[in-house]
Amino acid sequence: MPKTDHATPCRQFLHPGEVLREARDYHEYPDLPPVPAHLRAPRKRPPRAKGLLGKLSDILDKASQPSAGAVTPGRPSDSRLLNNRLIDNRMTRAAGNVAENLNEAQDNIEDALDDAANRALFGKTMEGDWSSMAGRFLVQVSNAGGSPRHQALTDRRLFVLTDHATGWREREPELEVAAPIQLSNIAELRPRPRMTFPRGRFDLVFVDGSWLALCCSFQEDMQALVTAFHGR
Repeated sequence: MPKTDHATPCRQFLHPGEVLREARDYHEYPDLPPVPAHLRAPRKRPPRAKGLLGKLSDILDKASQPSAGAVTPGRPSDSRLLNNRLIDNRMTRAAGNVAENLNEAQDNIEDALDDAANRALFGKTMEGDWSSMAGRFLVQVSNAGGSPRHQALTDRRLFVLTDHATGWREREPELEVAAPIQLSNIAELRPRPRMTFPRGRFDLVFVDGSWLALCCSFQEDMQALVTAFHGR
């Protein structure tokens, strides 16, 4: 099976005089921390398709919107369904609060167990807060949208390319630079190979001490990027 060409797409985004050292696949490493809501950029809505697909999309949009003021015939109003005396009863409210707290505690325990299992499986994936270089890099990649496909190392910077041609229809890639980082801001590409897929983990270590887990699908691709960085 022929290997995917990552170099050709990346060359389109080189600056004048910039030299491409290495280009490999970008595989999003599992269990990266989610970007907080206040740092997320609003998603751009893709342009409406023309022709039959566009009309079908319009019909589905309209069908999914509830009719204004629509009332189901013969359905009793909420006030007739609610027993105000029961709701106002202090013991009922107290029992409801206890049940809610128990459910919340159970959810917290399950989340903690999931987090512990992921840490055991994938290890720590980021060091630094959201104002650190690692945090800002992850925010950039996340806010770029699309699907990250390629990562490239040049004689000046490391950058990730994301593809906005997503969805069920196959079409030409719509690539965009998601997160360029000057080499002067990178302290190290630290290899962290794994025995299970994805095998090509490495840590992008910044000069401020923060770091983020990046990944290629396979160890040989990760090693090529690391070697290109340290041999520059």
